[in-house]
Amino acid sequence: MQHKTQGWEIAEKRGKRKNRIPPFAPSKNEITFYQKYNNKVAKDKNLPQRALILGATPELRDCAIKSELESYAVDISQEMMDKFSLLMKYHNHPLDKRIIQDWLKIKFPKDYFGIAMGDGSLINFATRKENNTCIKVCAKTIKRGGYLILRQVVYPQNLQSYKSAERLINDYRNKKISWEDFFMELRIVFYKDKLYNKKTFQFNAGKSFKMIDKLFENKILTKKEYEKINTFRNNITNIFYPENNFIKMIESKGFKLTAKFHDKPHRFFKYLYMMAFRKT
Repeated sequence: MQHKTQGWEIAEKRGKRKNRIPPFAPSKNEITFYQKYNNKVAKDKNLPQRALILGATPELRDCAIKSELESYAVDISQEMMDKFSLLMKYHNHPLDKRIIQDWLKIKFPKDYFGIAMGDGSLINFATRKENNTCIKVCAKTIKRGGYLILRQVVYPQNLQSYKSAERLINDYRNKKISWEDFFMELRIVFYKDKLYNKKTFQFNAGKSFKMIDKLFENKILTKKEYEKINTFRNNITNIFYPENNFIKMIESKGFKLTAKFHDKPHRFFKYLYMMAFRKT
């Protein structure tokens, strides 16, 4: 059965240069983190000089090409690939390889890549099984000593959130928190206790937006706020791992966590981790 990929209509919205801003695109510091490991691969001639990109993210493809690695971007959407390719610094570079394919079905030779990268890639799946399968694919195709670099939303330990929607909204209106922080809290944190399955790590995104609908219907959210939030509306189930479980899942496939990084201009980055794993 075909797995359920993200339902967001993001090709049009995120495929515009003005919308390539953190946290919906990697920050400058996060790009530096990605670049560091591309450079490591480029200097290690025992590693294949190829990078696997889980998605069409232009910043990640540019990182690989900047380090003179062949960039193999794999995305299920031709529209996404086309729009994001136009945003690349190295658009139409000979090292930019594009593949339209399901991540769970890609067939590369064993040890074909020196590095694989993803930007929020794994939350696109609806089940833990699909997450595990995707990491198995990466483990097979990354040579020992190579890297898996992920920018991932996870639930950190001892997570605490707002207890009142009104207080959250007021803090946003009074500029005590940023739009990104407001969106994150309302989107996947505020309703966590009602919509998150602790055993499957599944979060019902469709139901969360129905609860946001009620905030608008009850005039707690303004029309402008509501419409902005709905820019990222979907009707699927997301996987959000607790931090330790996410690391454990990756490491169980033959990787070892070597570095973790938070960019911290916003509260949002409390949940958004950069993680570097090395193939053992």
